[in-house]
Amino acid sequence: VGSDLSVPRCLWTCWLATQMALSPPAGTTYAVLGHIVDAPQLDVVRGLDEPSLVVVSGSGEIESVHRAGAADAAASLEASGVTVIRLGQRDFLVPGFIDCHVHASQWAYMGTGIDRPLMADDGFLAKYAFPAESALNAQTAGEVYRAAIDDMLRNGTTTALVWGSARLDASEEYVKAVVERGGPRSLIGKVSMDRHCPEGYVETTAQSLADTEAFVLRTKAANDALGLPAGSPPLVAPAITPRFLPTCTAELLRGLGALAEKHDCFVQSHLSESCDELAFSSSLFPGFRSDAAAFAAFGLLRRPSLMAHCVHLQPGEAELLLQHGCAMAHCPTSNFFFAKEALPVRQMLQLGVKVGLGTDVAGGYSPPLLVS
Repeated sequence: VGSDLSVPRCLWTCWLATQMALSPPAGTTYAVLGHIVDAPQLDVVRGLDEPSLVVVSGSGEIESVHRAGAADAAASLEASGVTVIRLGQRDFLVPGFIDCHVHASQWAYMGTGIDRPLMADDGFLAKYAFPAESALNAQTAGEVYRAAIDDMLRNGTTTALVWGSARLDASEEYVKAVVERGGPRSLIGKVSMDRHCPEGYVETTAQSLADTEAFVLRTKAANDALGLPAGSPPLVAPAITPRFLPTCTAELLRGLGALAEKHDCFVQSHLSESCDELAFSSSLFPGFRSDAAAFAAFGLLRRPSLMAHCVHLQPGEAELLLQHGCAMAHCPTSNFFFAKEALPVRQMLQLGVKVGLGTDVAGGYSPPLLVS
């Protein structure tokens, strides 16, 4: 999750201390002088002590970063006619944040419903999540997703692992909105679920697999149509997204694993989020010693993949995630309300598991990653 400003394809930057928008001259090379802070590796933060200089091309790509001699380099650039923006003493610039788990389809009711348990008949999913998601279609989803995108960018999130809904047409509206807006860079999934969700929103297994494959192909085509330079990371890419074990049959999970392998797709889901979810999934998949074991058996723990929450892990589950190259999305605000436990982040990192940070809107009540 840490970002490194030496990476030349850092296309986005954001203010934190002042929350001001940086508006450089359009289409021209410019530079920023001041406290430019990044984290090249875990437990290492640089840029707080001395000013640095970052030079940005007219296309928005970082050309160079000067950690030493920044003031002299800035003066030299100004002498050659390059605009240099000087940050104030209380300002600092950082790379854009990466939100590893966010439900854009739930944006409309963000901040409500967090008083309900996750799985009850009148709980968060039944009363809030499912109705909000099922209401989205090709006509209504665009407005919700554009609001989500604007909120993310406004709060410094420039890359996100996004959950759409189980509706193919609605999920495609997120792809269109990202392409239109030019960001945030997104891995986006059409949610898959073929049981234990409301009539009218539940999919058949065949429909879910067919729509998921169609979404994968169309999302890849939308990114290819952008004509990005060779070697560029995608602006938008598909993710195989089974909601979680309770809403997916073994047949669906097996089919999704096959699609992930066929199309070399990222996988995201929820894992061991709450005690009631864990008990339910255990009753549905009694042949597996843990949720992670079930995901692994169906080919859904793979490189790359990411599981959100992971709070109530069974012995050996973290090691299984590590073995399969699966990362965790730590969602502290929603864990407070639904998991009633905290993920032992330091322990996971020491084990070698990759851990990212997620807002989990709307289970999390606020889009800024600074809140998380």
